[in-house]
Amino acid sequence: MGLASFSDGYSGFSAAVSTVALALAALLLITITVLRASRSWHAARLARHEATWREALLRAMEMPDTDLPPIPRSLLPAFASYWNRIRASLKGPAAENLGAPLRRGGLEPRVLAMLGSGSLRLRLIAATTLGYLRARSAWEPLARMARLPSPELSSTAAQALLRIDADAALDLLAAELVDRDDWSLARLGSLFKELGPDAITPGLARIIASRPPRGAHRIVRLARFGQRKSMGLAVREWLRTSGDAQVLESALDYVEDTHDLAQVRGAARHGDWRVRIAAARALGRIGSRPELAVLLELLSDPQWWVRYHAAQAVTALHGLDPGEVQALQRLATDPFAAQMLAQALADRTPAA
Repeated sequence: MGLASFSDGYSGFSAAVSTVALALAALLLITITVLRASRSWHAARLARHEATWREALLRAMEMPDTDLPPIPRSLLPAFASYWNRIRASLKGPAAENLGAPLRRGGLEPRVLAMLGSGSLRLRLIAATTLGYLRARSAWEPLARMARLPSPELSSTAAQALLRIDADAALDLLAAELVDRDDWSLARLGSLFKELGPDAITPGLARIIASRPPRGAHRIVRLARFGQRKSMGLAVREWLRTSGDAQVLESALDYVEDTHDLAQVRGAARHGDWRVRIAAARALGRIGSRPELAVLLELLSDPQWWVRYHAAQAVTALHGLDPGEVQALQRLATDPFAAQMLAQALADRTPAA
């Protein structure tokens, strides 16, 4: 009797567990269905709004007095992100015109408020938008953001500041530009190219003249986006004083004058092969017959790329004709040097 009661109780418990499990499975299925339906509804709603935004923004590129449709608070991040994508693809008057409806529609202070959000995504969107808008009202909060440890937030804020006022931003961010290895040089270089030499040259020249004790190679590499003559005057001074291989490598690319030949000859014997490559290229630009001895040494360098650039430089030396280079090739006792000179001559010979 007791065993039968236990069996009945166990069966009842099992049935209850099964019922609960089925109910939970059904609830989970309903939840997934609702979430999918909600996501589809939001996607369709956003697509409808984006179509409206696209029409207004396309008109604004030609007619900056175009008014935007009302942007609900819930859709402001989506609109700003959409606007950023379009703005990033534009240059010239169309790019400038695209910001007018946002300023006139009062969106700048609303985007500025997003900058204080607790969401990383919203802060990145806001900083990018404010940079494109050249929003002076955002200068101080962006300056604080540029000093945050987060690479994403700090570098995005720095780029926004540079778009707002490149010259002032370069003064403000001088220390970060040389110290922060987590700020991509490629991304900064792309922005500097976008801003143009006139905007960035004065600020970069001041940073170079300040002789930063660390990260100098970063600034020298970014200097290539400034006005070459102004940058060259500042950078070449480092050939005489810097022992940093990366700085020397970059600075040698600015050598255009025979007054720097002594420093270039010294760099041709540097322990870092990348510096020797840069020196070989510089000798090819400004060297003449007296530099042949240095280049012949480089033709026997252990590094293939050094030999290659040395051979190219030999064929470019002022006052040395192709017949003399061919004679050097025939007389070369080093097979690597002979091979490189032959290749360099072939590269210089026009195809038939």
